[in-house]
Amino acid sequence: MLNGWMGNLLSGIRVLNEILTAGVAITAFSLFLYALTFNLRNRVARSFATIMLCVVVVFTAEAMQNKTVPDWGLDLLLRLQWFGIIFLPAAYLHFSDALLVTAGMPSRGRRRRAIWLVYTLSGGFLLLLGLGLLLGDFVAQGQPAPYLKRTFWTEIFTFYYISVMVWAWINFLRAYNQMLTRSGRRRMLYLMAGATAPALGSYPYLIYGSSWAAQHPLFFWSSALIINILVGGLIVIMAYAVAFFGVSWPDRLVKTRLFKWILRGPVAVSVALGLMTIVRRGGELYDGNPYSALVPLTMVISVLLIEHAITILAPIWERNLFFGGDRDELLLLQNIEERLLTRSDLQQFLEAVLAAVRDHLQAPSAF
Repeated sequence: MLNGWMGNLLSGIRVLNEILTAGVAITAFSLFLYALTFNLRNRVARSFATIMLCVVVVFTAEAMQNKTVPDWGLDLLLRLQWFGIIFLPAAYLHFSDALLVTAGMPSRGRRRRAIWLVYTLSGGFLLLLGLGLLLGDFVAQGQPAPYLKRTFWTEIFTFYYISVMVWAWINFLRAYNQMLTRSGRRRMLYLMAGATAPALGSYPYLIYGSSWAAQHPLFFWSSALIINILVGGLIVIMAYAVAFFGVSWPDRLVKTRLFKWILRGPVAVSVALGLMTIVRRGGELYDGNPYSALVPLTMVISVLLIEHAITILAPIWERNLFFGGDRDELLLLQNIEERLLTRSDLQQFLEAVLAAVRDHLQAPSAF
């Protein structure tokens, strides 16, 4: 009885973990597009976009790993996942250098050369990955999940990964100490808190602890679930801090744009994906057919309902969360566009009224 209950719990956690993994990939890709859309000219935003791109590669490859994929496909996805892992340390160091420059500590050339060196080393590890030297054989029947064996070069890369991440965090602390204002220090704290998630949540720890994880699968999948929740939430906090760099907008506008972007992108897509997964798994348990007509129907209905709810409720959330004491003035400014009429608007309005009156009275002409 206990084994059956534990098995069902473990299966449920794995399904939820699959949904969250895909949700993290969607969120990271959405934040990547946000950084490229609104403040691409800023160095901090560009380096942040590089980090998000690495996270997208890691979590997209992980989200695509399921029971329907053959062994050769799982092997390929596990190796593709390392494309993002390999360049993540270099992206972090690049990001920390951009923060130092913003904080008033421009590079005299040494940090710039160090960043190029780290990117070159990452390219070397990528070459080792392509040659099959960085990672070992694929363990298809590995528990609690398939994994790749480590090699001598894996140990070297792990040391490189940790060293560069520590270096980047030292730069984060230096940038924090350079901040003179309370708001600048607060945003740096947000940024450092958010930056922990991709660094700690992207590395495949199963490559080192497969034996222990096989003995404690419930703990492993529960930990993976918690890590995915933290990564999804903290990269949003990181994006919130980055959104203020290099822009001349008021805080209210920055918060509103990011809030709407997240609602219409990651939230809507992740909820729709979660509902589709639940319906698909339910169909598989009910009649053995995971891909019924309810799956696309659920996707369409959920997306429409979510977007409709966002359209209706977003102005209310915006007023309550971001307007503060200037609510009346901001509402008046927002409504000015709807209350003003141009000459063309007035002409179209009068023509519409005249057409309606003619149709109602059946008048052959009017002036």
